Order: sequence, then structure tokens, then C-alpha cells
Amino acid sequence: MPTKEALKIARSQGLDLVEIAPNAEPPVCGIVDLGKYLYELKIKEKQAKKKQHTSTVREIRFSMNISENDYQVKLNKIKEFLLKHDRVRVSLPMRGREVLHKSLGLDVINRIIEDLKDIAAPENPPKIIGEGKQVIQVVLVPR
Repeated sequence: MPTKEALKIARSQGLDLVEIAPNAEPPVCGIVDLGKYLYELKIKEKQAKKKQHTSTVREIRFSMNISENDYQVKLNKIKEFLLKHDRVRVSLPMRGREVLHKSLGLDVINRIIEDLKDIAAPENPPKIIGEGKQVIQVVLVPR
């Protein structure tokens, strides 16, 4: 219908002519109360914001010669983060002569991946980063 007719109908009912879908061909307009329409749009945006979760990356540091109790405590903390749908970066810095035994560090990282395989998956395989102080890192993503 022509715009002038639609405006005449809207004014006779005491409402507004609002362009709802401007990109459609032809553009779609509606006869609504503008204040109420804007209020409903704002409410829908708030509801959508409430339901979305922003994923953060948490970091847990291990050492090569970690005791079993400390390992379990850190593993439980990783599980807690993963259940909140956060990504977890597990890093294992190597100091001094530990750099010569990278395989031991990789064993610790692989053990973590194995223990968490039911609730998380590694984003990439473990990688060694750095020149002097080398660090083995892996990022775990919740399933």
C-alpha cells in the first residue's frame, strides 16, 4: 500500500508507522505504538545477553616434578573451569636442566590430556614455546 495511505490509517488509530524490515523488497512497515515497540526490542536484547556466555581462557601452571596431591588439586581446578565452559591453557615452564628432559614434561601434559579426555579435548597438540626458558603449552576446550 502507498506510504500516504498507511500514514493516514496509522494517525487515525493514534499509532505510528514504523519501518520494521528496511532491507526487504519492498520495505516492510507496521502500524504500532513506537514507544511500546522500542521497549519490547530492548527487552529482547537484554534476554539475549543473559543467555550468552563469554568464554575466557584460564591458565594453570604445572611443574615437571609435581607431587601426586598437587597434581590432583590442579586437575580438579581445571575440571571446575571446564565445567563453567572456560578454555584452559595448561603450561609447564622448564627451568635450568629441565630443558634437557622435554620428554618428561610432555609426559605430564599427556597425562593431563588423558585424565581429562571425557570432559575436554586439546585444541592443538602440545607445543614447545620459547628459546631460553622453554614452556610446553596446550589449550583444553570443553566438550
